[in-house]
Amino acid sequence: MGGLIFLGAFARQESIHCLLDTTNIRSLSQTQASRKTHMLKEISERTSKRRIAQNLPERRYRPELHGVRGLAILGVVLFHLFGQGRVSGGIDIFLTISGFLFTAMLMREVTEKGGVINFARYFGRLFRRIFVPAAIVIVVTVAVGLLIFPPAQHAQVWTEALASLLYFENIELIRSHLAYEAASQDVSTFQHFWSLSVQGQFYLVMPFIAVGAYLLARRLKTSATTVMGWTLVAVLVASLAFAVYVGSYAQDEAYLMTRTRVWQFAFGGLLALLIDRIRLSSTVRFVLGYVGLLSIALVGFLVDGAQHFPGPLALWPLFGFAFVLLAAPDTADQEAEPWSAPHLLSNRVFAWIGDHAYGLYLWHWPLLIFYLALRDRATIGIRGAAVIFVGSLVLAMVMHELVEKPLDRIGKQRRGAKLDWASLSAGVTAMVVGVLIAFPQIPQQGDLTASALEINTETHPGALSISHDLPVGEAEPIPEVTELHRKLPEYRLRGCEQTGGDAPGTDEVTVCDDPDAPANPTARVVLAAGSHAGQWEDAVRTIGRSYDWEVLVVVKSGCVLRDEAEPESPMCQAWNENFIDWLGEHEVDLVITPGTRIFSHGETIPEGAQTRWEEITQHDVDLLLIRGTPRPRGGGAKCVQSERPVEECGTSAGHVGEPSTLLSMDLPARTETIDLNPAICPNIEEGPDAWCPALTGNVYVWRDDSHLSREYVTTLAPAFEHAMRTVFPKYFD
Repeated sequence: MGGLIFLGAFARQESIHCLLDTTNIRSLSQTQASRKTHMLKEISERTSKRRIAQNLPERRYRPELHGVRGLAILGVVLFHLFGQGRVSGGIDIFLTISGFLFTAMLMREVTEKGGVINFARYFGRLFRRIFVPAAIVIVVTVAVGLLIFPPAQHAQVWTEALASLLYFENIELIRSHLAYEAASQDVSTFQHFWSLSVQGQFYLVMPFIAVGAYLLARRLKTSATTVMGWTLVAVLVASLAFAVYVGSYAQDEAYLMTRTRVWQFAFGGLLALLIDRIRLSSTVRFVLGYVGLLSIALVGFLVDGAQHFPGPLALWPLFGFAFVLLAAPDTADQEAEPWSAPHLLSNRVFAWIGDHAYGLYLWHWPLLIFYLALRDRATIGIRGAAVIFVGSLVLAMVMHELVEKPLDRIGKQRRGAKLDWASLSAGVTAMVVGVLIAFPQIPQQGDLTASALEINTETHPGALSISHDLPVGEAEPIPEVTELHRKLPEYRLRGCEQTGGDAPGTDEVTVCDDPDAPANPTARVVLAAGSHAGQWEDAVRTIGRSYDWEVLVVVKSGCVLRDEAEPESPMCQAWNENFIDWLGEHEVDLVITPGTRIFSHGETIPEGAQTRWEEITQHDVDLLLIRGTPRPRGGGAKCVQSERPVEECGTSAGHVGEPSTLLSMDLPARTETIDLNPAICPNIEEGPDAWCPALTGNVYVWRDDSHLSREYVTTLAPAFEHAMRTVFPKYFD
């Protein structure tokens, strides 16, 4: 019995041991499985990281690239100074270099850090290297500009200084309709900041594209360079196509736009991703290098870049840059072959030019404009160009030694979050301070549109001093000389006009209605054609309010009423046809439009105008043709804004002093003409030598070098009414 009890106890003990052993085995198996899973996960993550990090651009210093940068900027400066404003292609290379360097740098960082970019370090470094030198030049340019430019130009100086400081100068140039032009006294001292603005906008957006490419690559389980590469291909194709599209109807805007320039950054980025995979023989590299160098050197002489860039022809300098880089050694530890293009570009001379290229670019343009303004010249000449070049180089050297090198040294010696955040904070603070200083100096549009029709004719008779012999007393001229170019007709301020050019959709008729239209108008009057029709708006509206007219303004900028067999502007021709259709669909009593245009070579009637006039009158509509007014060229707004005595500003009557061309024409039925120039040129009976002053009756006559000022047109209303009453008395019953 005891033995059985012992055996039972032993059996239970063994069973417990077996259960414990089984549990241990299961626990061990689970641990091993967990370790295996963890190992597989680590292997998978490492594999994924390796896959994402495949084919990253090599981190290396490229001396030939530094040399090309110096050569490109040197070309820009020399062409500006000695090439009468021709485009060298250097800016296109400059933007491509930015795309090359920053794509490579950001892709390495975002891949190494698992989709993270240190934005404080990124922007802090940009502020130290790029913003500080630019800010110094902006401050000096503003200070000198305020000293040597007349007060009328100060608002524009502040406006463009702020735009340059905040990196949207290219947008400001487009907004202000200031095309990229060769140097002259009338060109902005900040014009060259357009390219730095495009570059700054790229720097702002590119980190987010790099992070997005990395995250998408991880999701697709492919390499980040593959995703970025296809992204850049899409950007390049879309942006280049857009550049071609915009260039077909607005080349000035296409030249300055960021969207038309992005493809050049994409080109550089693609080159950075692909260059390490391309292997060429030494012979091919040698030839390719000099082909590239020759392409860079010759493009400015053979291509009119201002008219064709950034379209497909801009690929010329970009491929030249690519060929030079492809001619370089395959790896960083190899040296360039003697006498090769990369070897030439790596020498001390080009390295020195590369070191000072940024400063040279920043300084040369304001010095050029200041030189022209101080010497009151239209061109600089060889001697002047040499003086400006040397002066720019000296300033670039000083800034490099006193600003750029110390900041670079600080960046290398004191790396860390504190420096990055300090640089970022200082840059943002400088921008904020710049805004606080500049913004109050810039007239706001709302301040400039206050009722121009409320003119006290006792103190400011304007045209009435001629047409009605009103006395002229002592009074400050109106509008303020600084506001002349901004005091636009009402339809312009309301934005109800069709834009000029041949962009799709600009053939549509845009009608600017009458905000003061009576409930039962006695007549519906339409001002139609381009801006020289629209300039009469205030006079016609003033008359219309007295006689219960409804006055509509139908304007397409730069377009006249004409029917051309071979139109210069297809959209203007289409707009003309659509306007005739619009007339047939609406009840209109009278159309008012310019009948002639006055140029230095004579008074002209647009080709095909008479055909269009006949079509208007066939719709049972009266037609009033206004004779063209004199265009003062340099004697208008620019003259009164200068330091010259206002008595010297104006223009001779020229062809306005002769009988109108309209008088000798067989005009369509229901068509009449008026000539308001006797109220603009006080002694017009003297003939072509009669003087048309820029200031009459304490009112400035022209708001630019072509259009009458809004205030002067308002004072012309009585003369307009008198002339019109003579030919169309029925509208005054």
